[in-house]
Amino acid sequence: MRPVPGPSPAVPRPPTALGTASIVVACVWTALVAVSFVSSFSAAAALGAALDEMAATGGGGMLEVTTHDRVARWLLGAQVVAFVVTCLWLHQSRRLAVTLSPLVPQARGPVWVWLGWVVPVVSLWFPYQVVRDVRSATAGSVRRGGLGLWWGCWLGSAWLMNQATFATMGYGPRDPALLPGIEGLSLLVMVVALVLWVRLVREITADQRTRTASARS
Repeated sequence: MRPVPGPSPAVPRPPTALGTASIVVACVWTALVAVSFVSSFSAAAALGAALDEMAATGGGGMLEVTTHDRVARWLLGAQVVAFVVTCLWLHQSRRLAVTLSPLVPQARGPVWVWLGWVVPVVSLWFPYQVVRDVRSATAGSVRRGGLGLWWGCWLGSAWLMNQATFATMGYGPRDPALLPGIEGLSLLVMVVALVLWVRLVREITADQRTRTASARS
């Protein structure tokens, strides 16, 4: 007797709403980076004056809290929200991709959808691999570029934001006067990353809809 094939796994619904939410929070994050850039000019002047006064008097103490510092707190909140929403979208997208294309390898397990962004060192490439494999398994035979540029811009923006934080806190040779330049470059790189991320999410969402409709028909 021929073996009776088991039932096919149920095809999950595309996480369209989460994909849209991930785009929205990315836009909010980028808008806050723009506000941070605008506020960096007055912050650089205030911090420079405070450091000059401390050097002249030989005193220490806390540097002045500026609007730029307050915007940084909003940025931190936006980062947390973006992390949760994006990882939820990637988690469900990965599950759907594995169902649609079980033979396409996933380099990282489901736990790295979340941990890959926050674990030191591996955060430099694990999230890229997760997104790459989700897109490959979802798109099928379609091949698209732009993923490497998106990830490079993301890493560059993260590095520049760290440099801006060091300049704000007066660490090492990072003169506060450099703050507007660092923030401006960070904003430019972030905008490029945002445009590529929006395109990436929309492409994956469109492929998810097409593949799930075909699988259910």
